[in-house]
Amino acid sequence: MIIYNTSYLIENSMEKDFCEWMKIKFIPLLKETGTFSTSYFCKVMVATEDEGLTYSLQLLFKNKEQFTKYNTRFEQKVKAVFDAKYRNQVMSFSSLLEEA
Repeated sequence: MIIYNTSYLIENSMEKDFCEWMKIKFIPLLKETGTFSTSYFCKVMVATEDEGLTYSLQLLFKNKEQFTKYNTRFEQKVKAVFDAKYRNQVMSFSSLLEEA
């Protein structure tokens, strides 16, 4: 199994809007790609004073081929949608993990 994790650092004041948009708009858009089997959207439970909040979106792919399909065919498009909404407001980074 391949896990594609993206962490998002947001300001406290945008938590409600960000979570609603992710659940109602962005995650359904990702699901339309048909490339991953499961997704998890979670709040990171580590407190960071005055640094904002961190959320994690994990996409679980059955194999590397499915991830490659997502990465080559869809990722640029979905990132453009995210950037159109949150460019310069949300800091993010992604990690590719493999189940041990």
